[in-house]
Amino acid sequence: MVPRLVVAVLIAAGAIALGFISYAFFTSRSDLSKFALTEGRGLFVDDPKILRAETAATLGYLAPDFTLEDLNGQKVRLSDFRGKPALLNFWASWCPPCRKEMPELQEFHERYGEQIALIGINWGEDAKTVKKFLDRFGVRYLNLLDERRTAFVLYKLTGIPESFFIDPEGYIRGVWIGPITAEQIVKGFARLGLLQEKESE
Repeated sequence: MVPRLVVAVLIAAGAIALGFISYAFFTSRSDLSKFALTEGRGLFVDDPKILRAETAATLGYLAPDFTLEDLNGQKVRLSDFRGKPALLNFWASWCPPCRKEMPELQEFHERYGEQIALIGINWGEDAKTVKKFLDRFGVRYLNLLDERRTAFVLYKLTGIPESFFIDPEGYIRGVWIGPITAEQIVKGFARLGLLQEKESE
């Protein structure tokens, strides 16, 4: 009887502790609660006057820098893209919504790659797996490997896919949770004044 009571108390204590940890994590991402209210649509910071010159994986702050390897083993830093808008897209090959958005991302890259740097970041898979997957979908934009999940932790991700709109100065101006279309990417950067839309061909 006593051992069962001890086990029950330990389980209850663990559940409470997990609740506090989860609460602390989610409240540190103030944008997440707003996403829930917008049913997965992106949030954007349209007014550059409210940007904050502090580093955080949150809207309106400087995007945390990181260094990862590409599929050829070359090291790439996010800050290398300063001076040009960028879209960070976190994904994995086993993720159905990620597979759904891949053709959309490639379409955007083909039309606007000269204006916007599109950077895919794969979660925890090796180069061989990632290359095979990208070849299958005809993906040609830059993809980086996050085998140790350092960037995923740095950006406090709670799921994938998730995309970050970053301006030329390195500020996070938009965040999108869930699959995104080429049209939504275009509209996101256009509303920020960071992309000149092209007429349909």
